Amino acid sequence: MIQDFSTLLALSIFVVALLPIVYHFYDPKGFRKYPTQNWLSGISYLGYCWEVARNHEHFHSHRLHEAHKRYPVMRVGPNWLSFTKAQAAKDIYGYTSSCSKAAIYDSLSGGGRHLVNITEKSIHSGRRRMMAAAYAPRHSEKWEKGIAESMANLLLHMDERCTGPLNDSHDASLGELGFEAMYWSNLYTYEVIIKIGLSQDMGWLKAGNDLVEITNPDGTTKTISAIQCLHAGSRASAVLVWDTQRFPLYKHIAMRLSKSYAEHVKQAADWRTLVTRMARERTVRFEAGEALDDLFEPMMVGKGGEKPDIHDRDRIAEVDQMINGGGDGPAISLTCTLYHLIKNPAALGRLREELDDALGHSDGTAPWSKVRNLEYLKACIDESMRLLPPVATDLLRKTAPEGLKVDTEMVPGNTIVSVSAYSAHRDPDVFDDPETFRPERWLIRGEDKLKEMRAVYIPFSLGTRACIGRNITTVLQTIFLSTLIKRYEFALPNPDWEMEFEEYFNLWPIQLPLRIWRRATT
Repeated sequence: MIQDFSTLLALSIFVVALLPIVYHFYDPKGFRKYPTQNWLSGISYLGYCWEVARNHEHFHSHRLHEAHKRYPVMRVGPNWLSFTKAQAAKDIYGYTSSCSKAAIYDSLSGGGRHLVNITEKSIHSGRRRMMAAAYAPRHSEKWEKGIAESMANLLLHMDERCTGPLNDSHDASLGELGFEAMYWSNLYTYEVIIKIGLSQDMGWLKAGNDLVEITNPDGTTKTISAIQCLHAGSRASAVLVWDTQRFPLYKHIAMRLSKSYAEHVKQAADWRTLVTRMARERTVRFEAGEALDDLFEPMMVGKGGEKPDIHDRDRIAEVDQMINGGGDGPAISLTCTLYHLIKNPAALGRLREELDDALGHSDGTAPWSKVRNLEYLKACIDESMRLLPPVATDLLRKTAPEGLKVDTEMVPGNTIVSVSAYSAHRDPDVFDDPETFRPERWLIRGEDKLKEMRAVYIPFSLGTRACIGRNITTVLQTIFLSTLIKRYEFALPNPDWEMEFEEYFNLWPIQLPLRIWRRATT
């Protein structure tokens, strides 16, 4: 028995520790020719996990982009190649790509499948057909009603936080930085997407917080910060999930060794409890005969009155992703666009002229009908998402068995490939002066340049996997920014202040503290 155990232990050590090293030097796909992100990248996916998890003055996608300036193709995992050129985005994510989603999306399914983590193309197509009509732009005016209610509460809080104009030093004292843009953007976008998605008003903007009471499995109750708990799940997954085969093992070990990691997992479970409750409450309303025109309704009844082919656990998963994607991404984009405009007074001034012409003397919530076609406003949003895409990191795809040409490289079959939006949006062959915030680049006419840029612009991904919620986020952002830029003046803590970030799947601004005051003339 002891001899058998020793043999099994030796075999386990070989498989876990030595086999990856043997595979690295055997090099069946010829990947040793590519530079690696760190010394571990060619041997284990833990190399990528470490890059995401480690403390550094720059977030991970920025560091990877800087490395890509020297090496257009890098090996970031044993069977994973990362690209940087914009052409790679078309090859990997475009409509004609033969790639499929990688195994990481299965690892993130959490017991239910939604539009983002479904890997099978046929199942994804069916689910997208089920949901697509509810996300169509013809619903914009309906969404606007809920947005206007939330904006009214936001403006009350902002008016209370207004100060007088800046002094000649252009520095805002700590006590005058009354508006934390990232915090309030989060409350706004999450509250609105839950209205649009579930016909439920959480009242977060009115209360000024996202505190919610949930019931524990033992029947006790506790109050949680909903957004903080959602983000905790991303923190826990993003540092380990890249090694998909061993993710459950690593997660188990990390929970035992790290109190902070265990707390993140616990908070993620609290978020799941809240999402499950919201989905079930919405189901009860449907079963009681309440007909609601929201994003959840197509999961309960089809266009012809038929029962859709979707399990309860998948409905909960769709609600989870709906709130996560519809809340987090727009909040990040709003915060970053405000930041870029404040840092670029000429762009801010031009946008104000466009808004003043469109809205006249009104400085209440901007009507969608008056701002939906404002070209410079749209250009500002697009340019901000070019520089700081909410999902800046690599989106993993697997090449078909026959392989795929990505940019100039012929990649073998069944290989993980990716390009980060952060890098693709900085390709100097496509985007002139790529580090400069220049909304005017999106307004050129009569040239192929605009078409070329649009073809590799991927804040919402590309092809059949592109974000289904793009129309909603457009309305959310357009009304929010139009209203705030028209109504208020803004100042950073000082003219040289720079925004900092943390990245766990999404690129979160840590804070954007602003001094605000009402505009003297509107």
